[in-house]
Amino acid sequence: MKKIQMLLISAILLTVLLSGCKGEMAVSSEEIVSNVLSAKENNLSYYGEGVMKLTANDDVTENFGFKEYVAEDGKRKMITTDLTNNHESYALNDGNQIISYETGSEKAFSIDLSGEELPAFSASPKEQLMTMFGAIKETHDYEIIGEEKLLDLDVYHLKATPYKDGSFLGEIDIWVDQKTWFMVKFISVVGDAKSEVEYSLLDFSPNFEESTFSLDIPEDVTITPIDSDLGSTYGTVEDAQTALEEPFLVFAGDENTIENVEITNSQGEINRTEITVFYMSQDIPSVLVSVFKTPKESGLEIQPGTWKVRGKDAEFDEFINALTWDEGGLRYTAIIQNPDLAVEEVIKMTENMVLSNEM
Repeated sequence: MKKIQMLLISAILLTVLLSGCKGEMAVSSEEIVSNVLSAKENNLSYYGEGVMKLTANDDVTENFGFKEYVAEDGKRKMITTDLTNNHESYALNDGNQIISYETGSEKAFSIDLSGEELPAFSASPKEQLMTMFGAIKETHDYEIIGEEKLLDLDVYHLKATPYKDGSFLGEIDIWVDQKTWFMVKFISVVGDAKSEVEYSLLDFSPNFEESTFSLDIPEDVTITPIDSDLGSTYGTVEDAQTALEEPFLVFAGDENTIENVEITNSQGEINRTEITVFYMSQDIPSVLVSVFKTPKESGLEIQPGTWKVRGKDAEFDEFINALTWDEGGLRYTAIIQNPDLAVEEVIKMTENMVLSNEM
């Protein structure tokens, strides 16, 4: 699912970046915004192939090929292939449900869309624009670098540069088709980490067969429904402590105040209770902290490295600006929401955390 989310995030970022572009081009930023929004709302149909790659310190950490089928009526199918082992994953949105399946797995998972659709599939471009713009409009400077050719398409090359180092979205380059306003290539660089999405083939006049938007899942595979809202509710710290069946660390003092507490009971492949506490500082979102029981599966351990939190080994994900550590049988992930808040400041803040039953 991370790979699918990368494409969705990239598409959202496209509308945001185009809304603020500048430069001496034949087309104005206002015209670009108008064309992007109108083109997106026409439900473009296409078939595409490409590659998604993640690198850290010039070492490739993830490398996936994908095939994407999108119909005018909103139906979608994506086939993702891990290029290191040829392992394939499938995701299908047929308008009624979303089904995901990995080859060799004994289970597939479905989400019912007959009631209220998931935001990722139902949000309009304008809604996506408003959501993302609030997170990036104060942190990046935008410009149109020039006009180029990709896949025989005339594309605009746009760049977004953060005002200061440490932005969780980093420096972003996007190449967008001038006719369809489709993102053909996307690169984000955050420190030593780079994320790339690039199409190698695009067909904007596909002739899909009726069987295209279906999945051939083996008969012995069980399709497990997942509640579309994942059982999420909102409550108090006390409610969260009850759901988790034990106290957990929270920020103490007046520097960070709790805005909301989300309690999620996930089903299916991810079967756990997760608490997410949203913190505000001076009326600005500062940090959100998710908490769940430390996973016992092999390969999910926190690896020793540069970072320490409360004396524990920690990992820092520059792409989402998140610190993760284990303590007292629980896994904590603190995602920094305020771009002016440095990771070192958050580490210092954690020293003042106390157990929820000691507040």
